[in-house]
Amino acid sequence: MSTDTTPLLAIRDLRLDFVNGDRPLRALDGVSLTVHAGETVCLVGESGSGKSVTALSITRLLPSPPARVVGGSILLQGRDVLQMAPRELRSVRGGIVSYVFQDPSASLNPVIRIGKQILETLELHRPDAANDAEVVQLLKLVGIPAPESRARDYAHQLSGGMQQRVMIAMALASRPKLLVADEPTTALDVTIQAQILDLLRDLKQRTGMAILLITHNLGLVSEIADRVAVMYAGQIVEEAPARELLARPLHPYTRALMDSVPELGRDVTRLKAIAGNVPQLGAWPTGCRFHPRCPKAIAACAQHNPELSLVEPAGSSRLVRCPYWNS
Repeated sequence: MSTDTTPLLAIRDLRLDFVNGDRPLRALDGVSLTVHAGETVCLVGESGSGKSVTALSITRLLPSPPARVVGGSILLQGRDVLQMAPRELRSVRGGIVSYVFQDPSASLNPVIRIGKQILETLELHRPDAANDAEVVQLLKLVGIPAPESRARDYAHQLSGGMQQRVMIAMALASRPKLLVADEPTTALDVTIQAQILDLLRDLKQRTGMAILLITHNLGLVSEIADRVAVMYAGQIVEEAPARELLARPLHPYTRALMDSVPELGRDVTRLKAIAGNVPQLGAWPTGCRFHPRCPKAIAACAQHNPELSLVEPAGSSRLVRCPYWNS
């Protein structure tokens, strides 16, 4: 990991609404997150927590309307993305930040050969390297066998795992500083998931890029993350180095997520689940967002929405949004 203390990405107090007629629905409420060069940060939480909205906000990919940023900043290499003109923003998308999404079959064009799709990315961001040899090299980089012949294939001729490798090759074609991987293994079986994670870990070491991995699967976190941010109902509720968080989760929501992961070799008759559901936009409870589902909630939890605060001894980098984390 780089020793540079200036973050590659710094999201500060981001507040974003989705406008439904005259009614704004808050989707992100004071989200702050940093990613340093060469670092892997995992953003974890249930579906509907705001993870993908946060990721798409980084390069302003959310359509506006209905999305509307109402506060905060998104600094990418020290420049505020929210203040960028369209031309500068186009150079950032793909050039500095690339995305890999969870369903490659929905992202790849079914009527264009995969080599041509990678070549189009090169023509846009690295025109000097826009040639068939570079396409083959990128396919080889992501572990696709016989890349010369595979470059002539269409997406339907590839397995799900191979399609995801092609998407990663396209994302790497521009040599981005930050790769945002939004649930990149969800549509794949367990064996292929492990292969994709190994590939991302290897590519990070070889290219020096940072990774923001979005997932609801805490099992993936232990394999790849340097740092973890846990998200719930549009807010970060806990952030810590991966090893510390996995060894000792502090926020009740993080504990509940970890308790819901089945343990290998343990004979259980019923899996643990978190009671209730993530609240919908516009229906967030008063006070702590998690208190209606929290087994340790007290009356005060319904009255005050706690701040994300530094906890434990001086020098600790652990942040928790719960005043009763140690109870």
